[in-house]
Amino acid sequence: MEMESYPLLIVVLMALATARVTRLITRDRLFDAPRNAVLRALPDGHLVAYLVTCDWCVSVYTGALAAAGGAWAGWWPWSYAPALALAFSYVTGYLASREGEQY
Repeated sequence: MEMESYPLLIVVLMALATARVTRLITRDRLFDAPRNAVLRALPDGHLVAYLVTCDWCVSVYTGALAAAGGAWAGWWPWSYAPALALAFSYVTGYLASREGEQY
């Protein structure tokens, strides 16, 4: 079957992908080196330092990329992208708040 047959599944998968990519950027060990390099290069309390470690902040950008990517792929109209980006970000923030610090 074609992708158009699974619109809800695609939205759910993109929301979960947004959550995973956000976690990869903000907390996973795999990205420790680049994240720490950015943090070391900035003075204490710098806004960018906060932005690369904040799940809610990073999820806005990853959600926007996911929503734009879905529109570009033809999975939904471009007019849906802003609302989907915000929804993907919210799902990510919610999941991050439920996860707690495990590592």
